[in-house]
Amino acid sequence: MRLLLFVVLILGLGFSSCKKYKLKQPAYLNFKWDFYQQDPGAFHAVVTSGYFYLDEFKVSGTRVEGPNVEILQSLPINKTTFTSGGSLGLSMDIPVGEYNEFEVELNVNDETQPCLMLFGNYNSGANLIPIRIEWESAMDLAFHPQVAFELKKKKDYIVTIGVDVQKLFSSISVNDWSEATITTENDVPTIVIRENSNNKLFTDINLKLKEALVLKVAE
Repeated sequence: MRLLLFVVLILGLGFSSCKKYKLKQPAYLNFKWDFYQQDPGAFHAVVTSGYFYLDEFKVSGTRVEGPNVEILQSLPINKTTFTSGGSLGLSMDIPVGEYNEFEVELNVNDETQPCLMLFGNYNSGANLIPIRIEWESAMDLAFHPQVAFELKKKKDYIVTIGVDVQKLFSSISVNDWSEATITTENDVPTIVIRENSNNKLFTDINLKLKEALVLKVAE
């Protein structure tokens, strides 16, 4: 009887160690950027590109099995540009498993200002007017998926983060756009949106920014 209990104990410990080992195996994440819910029609604004300055990014999550995950990468502060469907040049190895909670957090550093910028245009019904949205204060941008997902051993995954443009501009009316101050830059009429220029537009966009962040995971 004692021998049987000993064998069961050894098998149990072996199974547990094997499971822990499997849950430590890596999956490989590569990060891209995209813009979602764009409407290029009359009296709508779209976003086409942008940039930010990062000093670190963090990936964290909880899994159905295994301990919580939190991985932080510090970065040299460089200008990271992004366009629809473009790579961010960021990657990370992360433990496998079924993730029921997941977050990618970008720490935007304000040593260089503007530290976050979005470019696009507004369709006035008669013309496409370039727009530029500028942020000067440091911030954390936290992206979350809408559904749970599984990462498998030694597989490559694309993590696409970005902005739901429709949601970003959802508080702005056609009248707000028509009343925007237009600045001529290099002979090009431009709607510049920042704290001290078109403040109403900036405030509405800034309040919606974190709500508009999107994250999707795919093989």
